[in-house]
Amino acid sequence: MGIWYRLQVSKNQHGLYALAYQMLGNQLEAEDVVQDTFIKLWQRKEQGGEFEKAWLYKVTRNQCLDILRRRKHAYEYQIAQAVGSDVSPSASDEVLNEELSGEIGKAINQLEEPYKSLLVMREVNGLSYQVLADSLDLSLSQTKVYLHRARKQLQESLEKTYA
Repeated sequence: MGIWYRLQVSKNQHGLYALAYQMLGNQLEAEDVVQDTFIKLWQRKEQGGEFEKAWLYKVTRNQCLDILRRRKHAYEYQIAQAVGSDVSPSASDEVLNEELSGEIGKAINQLEEPYKSLLVMREVNGLSYQVLADSLDLSLSQTKVYLHRARKQLQESLEKTYA
């Protein structure tokens, strides 16, 4: 089981962390959630339970939702600090990219569930539609419709910001 477990950690830790971090906006909490998810995987395998990639994402998402419920408020996405006027062009381009990333992250954070989770799991982690459906207990067609709505809401939010 040791090799199998290390392989699962190696293959899935970055995607799970990206989901947890996007949902929580906190590095330490995201790391804790991922660690707890892998502990649950270990326990599940020890008890003879089956492993599915979708199960990992479902556990991670549910743990994040629990944390957000306990907070009772939405988390804030941090935006880059304002820089002085004596910044070189390449540095100012970098700041603009950081600000744009911040605005995209902010717009994603404003999405309701399950839109937020679907968008992160598909666009950041590149998960298949079937894995998304299994992770969120949705049908494949519901998953596609919700993901379409999530993209549309994100696009409308960004258009308002840059209109």
